[in-house]
Amino acid sequence: MTHIGAEATLRTVTDTAGRPDVETSLGATLRALALPIYLPWFTAVFGVGVLVPVLPLYLRDQGASFTLVSVVLAASGVGATIGALPSGSIAGRFGERALLVVSLVVLAASTALLGVTGAAVALVALRLAEGAGSVGVTIAQQTRITRHVPARVRGRSMSLAGGTFRLAMLIGPVTGGVVADRAGFTAAFALAGAVTAAGALPVLFGPRLAGEERREGDPVEAPSGLLDALRRHRRLLLRVGVGPALVLAVRSGRMVVVPLTAAALDLGPAAVGAIVAAGTAADLLLFPISGHLMDRRGRLWAMVPSFTLLAVGLVVLAAATTPALVVVAGVVMGIGNGLGSGTMLTLGSDVAPADAPGPFLAALGAFHDLGRIIGPLVVGVLADAVGLRFSSLALAGVMVLGIVWIVVVIGETVDRAPSRP
Repeated sequence: MTHIGAEATLRTVTDTAGRPDVETSLGATLRALALPIYLPWFTAVFGVGVLVPVLPLYLRDQGASFTLVSVVLAASGVGATIGALPSGSIAGRFGERALLVVSLVVLAASTALLGVTGAAVALVALRLAEGAGSVGVTIAQQTRITRHVPARVRGRSMSLAGGTFRLAMLIGPVTGGVVADRAGFTAAFALAGAVTAAGALPVLFGPRLAGEERREGDPVEAPSGLLDALRRHRRLLLRVGVGPALVLAVRSGRMVVVPLTAAALDLGPAAVGAIVAAGTAADLLLFPISGHLMDRRGRLWAMVPSFTLLAVGLVVLAAATTPALVVVAGVVMGIGNGLGSGTMLTLGSDVAPADAPGPFLAALGAFHDLGRIIGPLVVGVLADAVGLRFSSLALAGVMVLGIVWIVVVIGETVDRAPSRP
């Protein structure tokens, strides 16, 4: 089995003066992470991306109200919140690689099965499982990057993870919309599950990161590590959890309100998928800037402009009465989201304690994923009560609160990142 010493590469490549050549070593590290980290992440997010236009339209086609649509979509956030803590325990006992494989299988199965039922209870149960699988993938990959990539280049490594997410979210919604139009909703769900499951192949048979073979089969963290992380770092978790949770609420709500607004203009799945992809295309172009800003200027230099543009885009969406305006709103939000590529992952890695990053990130992930519950519910409940327009405005207000919390309460984190062996 091939092994990849990503961190060793970063530390041994030097320039002619004997100083670490960060730019050269960063490129080598990112290439080394391509198969074990970025490819499985891409396949997992592709499956989620297919659901963005397909699942809300599928539910509306079944006669579901906006509130029921939001409940089904929010169930993924509930599953992520519940699943984050067991994911941390699995990673602590068996390693992040084992967690990744299990999570990909759960995510693939729960996604594929969405198309075989219209029962609300079954759909909620499948979305709970989908959320648990999704958070397991994120925790596994975030912890692996945290362990193997030094803080000085972690922003760019995480922004590439964000860029991978965005590429999948560009291709997934378009593909899902086209397949749903031409072959039906069930075929779209099956495709999402199959692509997600394929992500386990490079994990099982591809290169491993240095040290993973040694750690597999032995406890990586003490069995009580997760509870200890919650107890010892409860104040830190609260301080760095609230603001990002609000941001994730807006990001999740955005992925509900945009397709529903487009569908309200009598657009089909393919057209809705194309509108979602238009915003993601703008998003994808800007993720390298995010990493550069985070590593060279500071994390807040990427976060504040990013989240401000997301709020502005939601205000534009609230005023949209034509598909063209929905596209404009999506592009503005896409630009903002691109500037924030990898920011939440980087923030978590910056503040994670060096002795037990996995349990801490799992606990933090559970906190953050509360936002994935709040966002869709805000959209659905307000849409039924007062209209989709007010859902967009409410999300913009939540984002303003998130920005204030991150700037005032959390502040800059780049200098707080602990050194790792």
